[in-house]
Amino acid sequence: MRAGRVRQFLWALSAHVSMEDRKFVEKMLVPILQNLFFAMSVPDQCHALRTARCAQRLMSKIQKPVDSSFLTRCALLHDIGRKQGDLGTIGKSVAVLFATMFPQYAYSCANNSESILHKKMRIYFHHAEIGADILEALGFAAEADIIRKHHKAPAKDDSPELRLLRMADAQS
Repeated sequence: MRAGRVRQFLWALSAHVSMEDRKFVEKMLVPILQNLFFAMSVPDQCHALRTARCAQRLMSKIQKPVDSSFLTRCALLHDIGRKQGDLGTIGKSVAVLFATMFPQYAYSCANNSESILHKKMRIYFHHAEIGADILEALGFAAEADIIRKHHKAPAKDDSPELRLLRMADAQS
């Protein structure tokens, strides 16, 4: 887990969305969803792109039928609850460290106050729900359901798309 976080931090420092990446997003998402995707920070956009590509690779390794377009859409949108300026690379790094070293206090901070630290911890812990609420309000209930659950503990009835999203997110 630690090596993965270090890798994510280094990727964030050098994040860049290429023209090829933009075309991929434009192909996979309708304009209103593109707006949500591009409202994320560039490091979060790059993470979402890595997650989508990883999910596509993982798809070929499972035996169950998977809706490829739906999975890719969910992977691209799974972190839209974090918008540009919400956390930033350093802010997210501090949140990860805070949550790792003081998990109970960090989680309670996310739910109990209105200070800057508390708002940032709320976004860190609850971005999946925030993003899902946005998607639901726009009429994308199926995507919202997957995104709302992507950080929750696995359940027996999880769809193949949700399972793949979790795996791809962990690897990206």
